[in-house]
Amino acid sequence: MNHYKDNYCHISYLPDTNQIYLKWHLPPCESKLIQCYDKGFEMAIKNQAVSWVTDNSIGFQPDLSMQRALAQLAASRMKHTSLKRFARVTPMDVFQELLTHKILNQINDLTVNTVEYEVFHNPKDAQVWCAQLNLLSVN
Repeated sequence: MNHYKDNYCHISYLPDTNQIYLKWHLPPCESKLIQCYDKGFEMAIKNQAVSWVTDNSIGFQPDLSMQRALAQLAASRMKHTSLKRFARVTPMDVFQELLTHKILNQINDLTVNTVEYEVFHNPKDAQVWCAQLNLLSVN
């Protein structure tokens, strides 16, 4: 599976950059959030993806329960991946950036696999940053 799409998100595996790209179209409920991320993790594991971009340009804000559920899912699945970088695209909103750091810190607290992460406001910038990992590993 290299693509997944439903009303809430579209997930693609991009072989040229060995990257998972998840774009949100609608704010999900907790079960949809977990379902979509789980599909992304399946793709990352199957393809041994090294980076992941989540495009949340729509700016939905997961509540505390969703944050915990996502952190627990990511921590349990991360050890089976080859992920080294994670980028999240958000609207220009300080709260979105803080929320992203909070979730990623929760994931890092639950797992020994630490992943580099950054917050971006432009999807192309996020993809370029993640793709740089491929260039660094070649040298």
